[in-house]
Amino acid sequence: MKKIKYLIIPIMLIMISCNLKTYANTEEQVKKYEITQSKESEFINNINNTETDTLKIKSIDKEISEKNYDTKEIYKTKTINNKNTENIYKEFGKIQEFNDGEFKGILNISDIKTETIKNGYYEKIDEKVLTFNNYTDNDLNNIEKEIKLNNTTYYLINVKWEADTTESIDGELVPKTYKGSKIYQTVQKIAYPDTYKVTVEYSGKVERIDPIYNYKVTYEYVEKEETKDNNIVPVIIISGIGLIVVLVILINQKNTYIYSKTNKGFKLIKATKLSDKNVSIDITNCKNRSDENIYAIKVNSIIFEKLKGRTISIVFGNKKKDIILWNNYYEIKL
Repeated sequence: MKKIKYLIIPIMLIMISCNLKTYANTEEQVKKYEITQSKESEFINNINNTETDTLKIKSIDKEISEKNYDTKEIYKTKTINNKNTENIYKEFGKIQEFNDGEFKGILNISDIKTETIKNGYYEKIDEKVLTFNNYTDNDLNNIEKEIKLNNTTYYLINVKWEADTTESIDGELVPKTYKGSKIYQTVQKIAYPDTYKVTVEYSGKVERIDPIYNYKVTYEYVEKEETKDNNIVPVIIISGIGLIVVLVILINQKNTYIYSKTNKGFKLIKATKLSDKNVSIDITNCKNRSDENIYAIKVNSIIFEKLKGRTISIVFGNKKKDIILWNNYYEIKL
């Protein structure tokens, strides 16, 4: 039995060697995408499904798009009675909230334009009553028919006479002097108060309600080449050493990648191997850790199918995050 066992192992290694497919001509392909936050989860799932046997995702970088920021202006116009700055602030408000369904933000007053509106005139009768006394007779010739006050001409419209002093003649009291009041009037033209047409401009920076992210996905294209039959003899010769190396590589092949979120997107910080016995990933000593404590984990399709529904753990110092593996890509916060 031992002889058969030792015979079978080399035979199997030779058979594996003869049918082994090698990877060569590695090339990178970069694709760029603009994705809104609301579509991000769907996008990540779709991207993960783009991997094939010859096209592998090498890295996914994410950064905020400059299109998330803009400058907006709005204008408001009112007719008011007082153009004093404080009154304008009271009427209009110093700030305005902006939201057009795409962008939102707070805008401040950046300019004020004022136009004076003349509202015409109206006429008003102004009356002056002047008193007099010690007139010797009540003749209108003694009364001024017009007078000027404050550069305005007033016209006599009535005189009221009454006895000032009297004397007795034949037993009757007869006015000796007169007093009374002179009534003058003029028509004044008075301007209605001015009003003001005020236009206020508000401006400021706004942010997109549904942010846009720039994604850069780097694929690694690997062309498969099958060994030809005439390579059997050399493979057999080197199988004793070469196959051991190949098997070691296959056994230790990385199948899980951890990315750290930075201000320039997600950066690969660790590649490791998950298995039935090893479902924990320690990133305590990794460089380029995330300031926001946000990380992404991606497993390849083979180990995903193998561990689907299992719980895996991300360990960072005394922190631990458990994930039930239902997708091959997750973003987590430790």
